[in-house]
Amino acid sequence: MLRASAHATGQAIDLRAITDRATDPLIDAGIGLLAFVTALIGGDPSDLDNARTALRDAAGPDAVVRAAAVAGNFQMMNRIVDATGVPIGPSMRAIAADLGLEAADLA
Repeated sequence: MLRASAHATGQAIDLRAITDRATDPLIDAGIGLLAFVTALIGGDPSDLDNARTALRDAAGPDAVVRAAAVAGNFQMMNRIVDATGVPIGPSMRAIAADLGLEAADLA
C-alpha cells in the first residue's frame, strides 16, 4: 500500500529503509515513523514512550494516531492472511525486491 500510494502521488520513497535502518526512507518524519513502529512491535514500553514522543515532536500528535492506526490495521490484515492460509503470489516478487528480500523468504 505504501509503495502504491507513493507511486500514485509521485512521492519519492526508499522501501529498503524497512529492512535496512541505515537507509533514509525519503519521507517526512520517516526515520521517526520507523522508530515508532519498531518500538511498537518490540514490546519495551520505555522504547515505545520515547519513540512516540519523538514522532509527536517531529510530526505532531495526529501523525502518532495515524501511525498507530495503520500499524494496527496491518497487524489485523496479517493475522487474517495467516489464519486463512492465503498464498503469497508472484506479484509479491517485485515488492520483495524493493524491500531487499529474497523471493524464497515469501514461501
